[in-house]
Amino acid sequence: MKHKFYILLLIITAILLGIEYFMSSTNGLFTRNVVQFGTIILAGIAFLSFYFTEKSISHENPNQFVRGVMLATLIKLFLCIIGVGILLVTLRKDLHKPDLFLLMFVYMIYSTVEAVIMSKISRIKK
Repeated sequence: MKHKFYILLLIITAILLGIEYFMSSTNGLFTRNVVQFGTIILAGIAFLSFYFTEKSISHENPNQFVRGVMLATLIKLFLCIIGVGILLVTLRKDLHKPDLFLLMFVYMIYSTVEAVIMSKISRIKK
């Protein structure tokens, strides 16, 4: 099941990068480099989060799974805060706010897919 997540993560990332490429080239709604680099970073964060959660699900102690989910959530939170901070510091006046909103939407897509796959895995492991 975890291989399905990695394949799904790659497919979703490729689709999102393609959509973002066309959305940023046709009418300039988004800054191409910022949005595509942010999507790749968010895919990496989703990969790390899934890795830590999936690693903790195999323990007999159910508290270990809860700790793994909390660790993954904290990692996602802090890495996203650091990423937004770097974006704000480097772009300052040239910041295009729709880029941030699109990246928040991409984050929600990755988090939803991760939660659905993880709930299926946890039901199987019982």
